[in-house]
Amino acid sequence: MNQPIWTPSEQYIKSSVLYDFQRFVEQHYNRCFLDYTSFHQWSIEQQESFWEAILLYFKIDFIGEYKKVLKWLPTYTDFIDVRWFEGISLSYAEHIFREKKGTDRAIKYTDETGNYRDITWDELREKVSYIQQFLEEKKIQKGDRVVGILNNTIETVAIFLAVNSLGAIWSCCSPDFGDKSIVERFEQIEPKALFIELDYQYNGKTFSKRETLTYIKNNIPSIETIITVYKDDWQAIFRNYPSRELHFVSVPFSHPIWILYSSGTTGKPKAITHSTGGNLLEHYKALAIHQNVRSGENFLWYSTTGWMMWNYALSSLLCETTLCLFNGAIHYNDHQAFWQFVKQANVHHLGGGAAYFSAIHDLKIENYEPKVIGSTGSPLPVATFENLQKKFPDTHIISLSGGTDVCSAFLSGCAYLPVYAGEIQCTTLGSDIVAVNDEGAEVYNEVGELVIKKPMPSMPLYFWNDKRNERYRESYFSERKGVWSHGDWISIEDNGGIVMYGRSDATLNRGGIRIGTAEIYNVVNEIEGIRDSLVISTDNEKGQSKMLLFIQLRLGKESEIIVPLIKSQLRKQYSARHVPDLFYVVNDIPYTLSGKKLEIPIKKIFSGYPIEKAVSKDVMRNPECLKEYMQIYLNTN
Repeated sequence: MNQPIWTPSEQYIKSSVLYDFQRFVEQHYNRCFLDYTSFHQWSIEQQESFWEAILLYFKIDFIGEYKKVLKWLPTYTDFIDVRWFEGISLSYAEHIFREKKGTDRAIKYTDETGNYRDITWDELREKVSYIQQFLEEKKIQKGDRVVGILNNTIETVAIFLAVNSLGAIWSCCSPDFGDKSIVERFEQIEPKALFIELDYQYNGKTFSKRETLTYIKNNIPSIETIITVYKDDWQAIFRNYPSRELHFVSVPFSHPIWILYSSGTTGKPKAITHSTGGNLLEHYKALAIHQNVRSGENFLWYSTTGWMMWNYALSSLLCETTLCLFNGAIHYNDHQAFWQFVKQANVHHLGGGAAYFSAIHDLKIENYEPKVIGSTGSPLPVATFENLQKKFPDTHIISLSGGTDVCSAFLSGCAYLPVYAGEIQCTTLGSDIVAVNDEGAEVYNEVGELVIKKPMPSMPLYFWNDKRNERYRESYFSERKGVWSHGDWISIEDNGGIVMYGRSDATLNRGGIRIGTAEIYNVVNEIEGIRDSLVISTDNEKGQSKMLLFIQLRLGKESEIIVPLIKSQLRKQYSARHVPDLFYVVNDIPYTLSGKKLEIPIKKIFSGYPIEKAVSKDVMRNPECLKEYMQIYLNTN
């Protein structure tokens, strides 16, 4: 059996939020749990008691009363019509500001040029109050949609909190989204107001969104109010209103809090609508209990505002932390601007995409040791686990998996358990997750599809404008009756850890054997000289399959040396079936703006699709690289 790369000390375990929460549950429900496995089993068997325990432990403030935690009738064929905590109302923003000391730092911020700022809770409360008054004057009220095209800044946080304080619904795109991509998202939800940054800097270059604003005006007629952040109309907000106490509108537990979007790599993005109470409970659980976020700590997750991790990171403020924001390119100035801020801000919880952590293998980071490193977006390779642990020997490395669908992670960390390279530590409390094979049987130590057997409060309320929930059901409930099919291949190991094998719709088929793309990447990306890689399989009209591997090399490395190494390592570590049929050296690997590899669109290109039908360039970080893949396809067919 593999040896763990990190094991928690007794002090770490007993000082964790998980340990304290377990003691609370044991006393409140007269139970005794011997280990995490038994605690987790109780949380899914006694589902209503568990979620009520979250409500009570975190002292959630609400008005009204509930008769049942969960209304889920036996006649329901899926989770869409379930109702949580019916009868109570609450406010997310009110919990953000609850019991905060006015002179404590709420947010620390910098950008890639080192423009450092911070803001106290008193200052943040005052800023939100001014924006709240402005929104009220513009007749923004409960249920209205307010959208932003904004960067990861203090101002964006303040705008969201003002919107939420009134019970309005938030939705945001980062400025690097293309014009069509933004309109495809926002036009679905008919927003009443827009906040936009007209100019921004990224990776040392300045960009303008003036043409975007014109395009939006011509295509989204529902927008009545436009505020250009940092310009005169924005500055006027803070001159034209009196200093006033911030107030909060309570909304029903299942009232929408924000609308997130599926990646939209091929079709129109799905407008995934999340609930206020569901996200409040889920984020307390995910951040405090599973990532061990505690009062007085500093939390940073590198993200743009267009990725659900922005919303997730924002909720660290619920845990009485200081939220740390880095705005710009994480690799700017050879990564120095980012890591300088991380040290300056004394970040205890550092999060980012797996692709970034894999890219910094050779980066020396001195005089810094976080409490926790979190990684998501794609599976964290074994080599990256080991490299991070070597850099930060005492750090608890937590690989997470969940998604925009739930605006959280349902596979995450556990302060009780050791960390094994290549594995996610556990299934989170309240998440009834199994792996199933093609026959629908639950399997262990074997690759199967991730299935969720019971509803969770943070599952979507609905997709906006999805008549009769048709797209919702098709997305999660069309594969298997009565359970949520998530679309990830996983293996649940004997120790309860989870190995991710990639998206099921990108799975490689080799002679009837399914291979997860993560298996290939775990080996290939460990090889010295390889910067990144992407693998797909193609099928011809005769049903014959070929595996194609695209590799991006580091400077000075030759494919003639690298390719034989790849073949030999894949055979040695896995099997001959894992060896690709064809190898191509490319200049770049395609990614979405949120850092996900575009395996399926590349597969479509190699199946004969034109680029414009294979993927929407507006959701890509590097769309120019697609021409190279199309050229390779044309040259080989």
